[in-house]
Formats: sequence, C-alpha cells, structure tokens
Amino acid sequence: MPQWTGPDDAPTAVDLYAGCGGMTFGLFLAGFHVRGAWEIRAPERYTYHVQHCQENDLAQYGDATDVDPSKVPDDLSVLAGGPSCQGWSSAGGEVDPDDPRNEHAFAMAEWADACEPQLVLIENVVGMTELHGPLHSALVDALADAGPGYEVRTLELNAADYGVPQRRKRVFIVGVRDGLPTPDTWTPPETHRDGQRRLVEFGTGRALEGYTTAREAFEDGGEGPLPRPLESQSPADDPVHATIDELVAYRDDALDRHRVDPHSVSEFIERDGEEVWMPPNHVVIDHRRGVREGFAEWSLGFCGSSTTDRRLHPDEPAPTMTVSEGTPPVHFAGRSPSTPGASLEDVRRMTVREVARIQTFPDWYAFAGNKHEQYRQASNAVPPLLAAHVASHLRECVLEGETLSKVVA
Repeated sequence: MPQWTGPDDAPTAVDLYAGCGGMTFGLFLAGFHVRGAWEIRAPERYTYHVQHCQENDLAQYGDATDVDPSKVPDDLSVLAGGPSCQGWSSAGGEVDPDDPRNEHAFAMAEWADACEPQLVLIENVVGMTELHGPLHSALVDALADAGPGYEVRTLELNAADYGVPQRRKRVFIVGVRDGLPTPDTWTPPETHRDGQRRLVEFGTGRALEGYTTAREAFEDGGEGPLPRPLESQSPADDPVHATIDELVAYRDDALDRHRVDPHSVSEFIERDGEEVWMPPNHVVIDHRRGVREGFAEWSLGFCGSSTTDRRLHPDEPAPTMTVSEGTPPVHFAGRSPSTPGASLEDVRRMTVREVARIQTFPDWYAFAGNKHEQYRQASNAVPPLLAAHVASHLRECVLEGETLSKVVA
C-alpha cells in the first residue's frame, strides 16, 4: 500500500466520491498529499481504508453531499472527485434527465464555493457532455461562479492515449481559481498513439509509444506475468485470501466468509509440484460448458450490443471496463473463430485481478467483498495512471507556474 513520504510543503488534495481509490492513487503518484476522502459504499470504504488510510495521515468520511470545509486543509491545492455517473452514462440505455444521481456532481461546485481550492478536478463519463448538455453547462456555470471564481475547461480524454491498456473515454472538468496561471494547453500531452509502435511527433520531437495492449498488461504489467487464476471457490477455502469474518471481529454476517478482506496479499501456492506466485482477487469464474461454447464463437476483439458481450483482443487495448451486472469481458485465451484448435476449457471471463491490471492498479491493491463488489470497484475506478497524467500536468502548468511567477516577481 502507498505510504506518503513526500515533503511537508507538497500540494494537498482531497478526493470526493473516492470509490476504492483510483483517483487518490493517481494523485499520490503525481506528488499530491491526499488528506481526506469521502465514500458511502461499505466495500469501497473498506478497500480505500486499508490501501490508503492505515499508513497515512488521511481521514475518511461518508456522505460527500455534507459540505464541511473544516475537514479540508487550508488553501487546498486540489479538490478532486468522480461523482456518481449512472445517471449520466450511455451504457444503461435511455437517460433520465431528472435522475437524482446527476445532482451529486453539483456537490463538487458547492465544495469549491465553501473551501476555494486552487484546482477542481471532476471526472465522469462522456455521457455527461454527449447526453446531458444542459446539465453539463449548468455544472460548468456553477463551478465558474464558485468562491472567488474559476476558469473552467472540459476535456475528453482516452485513457489509451496515456498508457492505460484500455480504450476508455472519460470527461474531466478542470477549474483553475481566478488569479492563478492557466495552462497554455489544458489537455495533457499524449504519451501513446494508436497504430504506432514508436513515433516521433512532428513539431515537438516527443517519442510516442503505440497503445499498450491487453497481452502486455497481463504479461509485462504489475509484478510480472499473471499466473493461471485460482479455481472458482469461496475465499474461505482458497490459499490466498483472508475473509472479512476472519479479520473483522465485530462483524457477524454469514456472508462475510464469502467476502475477501482487502488485507489479503499475494502468496506462493503449490501447483503441479511447483511454487507459483498468486496475487489477490485472481479467481476464475466457473462457467458451464455451454456458456464457454457460446463465448468461443466470439471473435477476438468482439464487441456486441451489450456491454457484457465483449471479448479482448490480445494485441489491442481492452474495451472499457464497465460495471454492468458485475460482468467483465471475456478473456482472449482459448478457442475463438481464428483459433479453432485452442482449448475450450481456457475460454472464460476475466478475473478481478485482470480487470485491475487493465485499470493500472498494482497487484498488491486488494479489493474487498464478493466477486460482484470487487469487480464493481476495480472497473468503476478512475485508472490511476490516467489520473496521474492529468494531475501532473495541472501541477506543472498551474501550481508550479504560480510558484515561478512569485519568484520572478
């Protein structure tokens, strides 16, 4: 788990609607000292607490609509958050303009008005702009008028352009407090580009890599190649996971023996007479033979009409990890129309650990709960690597630019 060892004068941040901590981890990587987080869902709160609060001076709170500026540091550098997006998302079909979940985003403007941070960073799905134009405009206006006033820009970014092995488009609304320098270019410079293995960008001389692929994420990411996952079984019975009923003495819920405790760590297990490293949350879903046969008919890279009907291509970034029905895409392993001789037994949906790799979480980042809750956390999070690129760009262009202007003056 990350432990803050940065300087005392490092820029500060808080994370509203923090989930399991993807934005927080990205801010941490970008050199921000995260001091507070808000989240109401129990599995997400437990994951966040173990991964971020236990080793750091980081307070955790519940309802982010309860605006209380006394809970944030003075002259806060960044107010960040990814408010509930189900009301904005296009994944669920018809959009309800009166969905009360849409209002969570406006709590970000209320916080900005109350504590006047230097920067505001709101992450959400592209449906915020594509399907909710009036609501998006109202949120931008509310943020622009908050506190001393903010200059606001809306960025649409593809995570794959920043090294994330996933074609994941997200909106970032960025607010810079009046009086601070604004970026010459609001969009962070891309580090990767589709269709290139390596490219020197004309006019800048920057070297751009090709997109990171799903195969690279599983073989070269994390702590090394992912092993074959554990067979489907309760965490109370497998050799890697602690369960919540084992480690949380005051809990008295029979279902907790089926819920992973986020204190779980990787272990070496014996397999076929050898010691094999096994990370947490890497348990295969048990499929009936008929289900495997249906998946085997999907070509590599298949993308159906439902967000659950998707299959990875090993040499492309993964599709967007979604939370629909707690169901991950199908792995590229095993039989497919282009690999008819491959094993049917290898055809399966992704594990939570594989989803976490696609999202750029490190392998020690364990997720709490049952499989559905684990998958929801891993797939719904802001990819830490994407958050780190955005935060680093803003730190360099706004906060360090502001420091430089004071020195020159």
